[in-house]
Amino acid sequence: MTDTTTPDLAEPDLRARIDRLESVDEIRQLAARYALALDSRDVGALAELFVNDVAVGDGRTGRRALADWFDPVLRPYGITFHLIGNHVIDFTGPDTADGLVYCRPEHEVGDKWIVMPVIYHDRYRREADGRWYFRSRKPKPFYAADVTENPLTVPNRFDFPGNPYVTATALPEGWSTWRAFWARETVGAVEE
Repeated sequence: MTDTTTPDLAEPDLRARIDRLESVDEIRQLAARYALALDSRDVGALAELFVNDVAVGDGRTGRRALADWFDPVLRPYGITFHLIGNHVIDFTGPDTADGLVYCRPEHEVGDKWIVMPVIYHDRYRREADGRWYFRSRKPKPFYAADVTENPLTVPNRFDFPGNPYVTATALPEGWSTWRAFWARETVGAVEE
């Protein structure tokens, strides 16, 4: 007699579904490991989260170059704290995906405690070793202000002394859906 209650793990559809679930979990771990590596200043571990041929902002490529780039980037900040929130993952192929990760980073900058909620725009790739890595990460801030400041009172909602790497790209105003929502004159007049 055949047991019909136990799924056939060799079934292609089931294997693909399990692979997708495992991939989602591994990609989410990337964001958590990134936050931990930043806050613990483990630039070696941080660089290992990226693909071998990662493009560094200064034109170089590779994990070693990325670690060398991150070292001086992190030095202006004493303590940092990155809290990971919502994480949306959209697969673009069997071994590629894009993601949006909400994060609330906090930075000790001199005598200020800067809070800068961001959304990371990520691209991921599964390498030949079967593991998922970041291809790239681009933070888009909502605001940056000292914890004692109301972000609505600082110019452009961005007061982050000495931060040349992130500029306010005006989220949520940067979203077309946000602009469309506020452009409608009538409450409840949703366009199709």
